[in-house]
Parts: sequence; structure tokens; C-alpha cells
Amino acid sequence: MLVSIIIPVFNVEDYLPECLDSVLVQTHSDIEVILVDDGSSDSSGNICDNYSLKDSRIRVIHKDNSGAADARNAGIDISSGSYIAFIDSDDRADPDYIEYLLGLCTDSGADLSCCSHRVLSKGKESLYRFRKNEPGLYSGNHEVMRAFMSTRLLSASVWGKLFRRELFADVRFPEGSTFYEDDATLYRLAAAADSAVLGPEPKYLYQVRDGSLVQSNSPSASLRLIDVMNEQLGLIRSSYPELTSYAKANIIMAVNHCVMKYAEYGKFSTAPIPELKKYYREYERDFLRGISYMPAKLFSMTAYISIPLAMRIYRLLHKSYRAEL
Repeated sequence: MLVSIIIPVFNVEDYLPECLDSVLVQTHSDIEVILVDDGSSDSSGNICDNYSLKDSRIRVIHKDNSGAADARNAGIDISSGSYIAFIDSDDRADPDYIEYLLGLCTDSGADLSCCSHRVLSKGKESLYRFRKNEPGLYSGNHEVMRAFMSTRLLSASVWGKLFRRELFADVRFPEGSTFYEDDATLYRLAAAADSAVLGPEPKYLYQVRDGSLVQSNSPSASLRLIDVMNEQLGLIRSSYPELTSYAKANIIMAVNHCVMKYAEYGKFSTAPIPELKKYYREYERDFLRGISYMPAKLFSMTAYISIPLAMRIYRLLHKSYRAEL
């Protein structure tokens, strides 16, 4: 069964060969690898072309830079696999990554599957663990969305997952989006799925590196996540009203993230405090009743009382944490 693996590529010449080597040795060999060079200014584009000469399963698209969302959409549009997977170009997959995810889908008949992953940061690996519920099969559209909203088992990334291509019939990544495109897309894919299965094995290696888009997004860009969660709340209210409290809690999660970003960059005077405070007043109770860990709840309670105080405490602790690394 053909699986399309879509890999957006942008200025990752130091990481791309390892990524591609991990993909080309997949134990499930019936794959097409779609490399979307998003206007790289280093040798990444050449690396893509050279690998395509070595393996006929690789297809390369070269396009002007417009972000990972547009790159993924370009890959989806030319893909032909029964299932679609995404891999970030600075990450790596275990040899049986696709076989494992595809087996989860075919054995259960699920529309999407998800595996656990490992995180590589500063040369050290750590294991991501699912929150609360055990992995397994979630049958029925509302159960899939409940798993996504109430336990975050599916997580907000599109890598580490396999999607039946029909899920993308009416879903694309937000055009022109540079940040939080996964957050803006995955809940809509969950809304299109009738079943999802989660496997506990960590088959994907996510790499934290300086200079990546995830690490370099600005405080003002973090406001986009709040917009995404407001859009999510609209869908939940209309189609899954029983999950509304979880969507409200996700807005506070996004607001916390935004406050931390402004604190991390020392942008105390430019933080939109009145706007952020409005969200704390409206949705704090839902967040405190939700599934977040206690440190997040303590931070949120502090910000509810005083956002500047929460920013100063976070900045102090953040500096201490970085000093220990």
C-alpha cells in the first residue's frame, strides 16, 4: 500500500541527509517521498535533487519561500498514496516508522494513527509520554475529538502520525502561515476522522535545534496561537458542545504561551496586557478544571492576578534554567 511522505525543506543542509537516510531505509518500502524545497538559500535544494537521482521514489518540488504550511499543501496536492505522513526535515524516523503507523491503521481500520516520539535536545534524548489515558483505539468521530481535546493524546503536531488521504478532501494547512500551522490543522483533521488509534512505541525522533522556526518565533507571532484556539473554540461550540470547556482551556494555554514568549524576550512594555487579561478573566476557571499540569496552573493563577508579575517570575526562572544547561 503506497504511503506518501511529505517533507518541507528550508535551509537544513546540516540535517537533511540524516533525515532522508532514515526515510529511505523504511521497512515498508512502498513509499513516495515528496521533498518540497521552500526557497532554500543554502545547499538544501541541491541535496534534494541529488537524492532524487539515487532513488526513484523521491519527487522534488522547488518553490519560492512561503512557509511550511504552503510547502505541505504543495506536497499533498501532488501526492498519490492511500495514506499521508509528514516528517520535518531536521528530524529522523525509525526504520519501521511507516510500517508501525500503517499497521496500526490497517489492523484497526482507523483513519489516522499516532505513535509516541523521542526528543533530542543538546545531545540528550528524552521520551515523550502520552498524558493520562492509555493509547488505544478511539471509535466514532466524537470520541476522536474527545481524545484530542480532553487528553491531548493526539498532540498538536502532524509528524508522528499517519493520515488516510480522504481526511484531506476538505482540509489544508492555512495558506501563508509560518507559525502554528499544525495547531490550526490537526483539530480539523480530527473532526474529519471517524476513528483514531494511538500506539505507545516511540518511532519518531524530534530534534530541538537553535534557529528552527519553532525556536525563533517572536512574541508578536505567538499571538497567532490565540487566534487559532479561538477558531478551534468556534468549531467545538458548533459541532462538539460537550467539549467546549476544553476548548476554552486551550485558549488559556495559548495565552500562557504568549505571556511566556513576551517574558522570554524581555518585552514587558509591548505585551498586550489588557487583551490577554480579558482571556484570563473569561476562561481561567475552565483551565484550572482542565488537564494541564500543576506548574501551568500555578503560572496561570499568577497571571490572572498580575500578568507583569507572572512575566517577571517566568523570566527569572527561565534564566536560571538556561544557566543550568
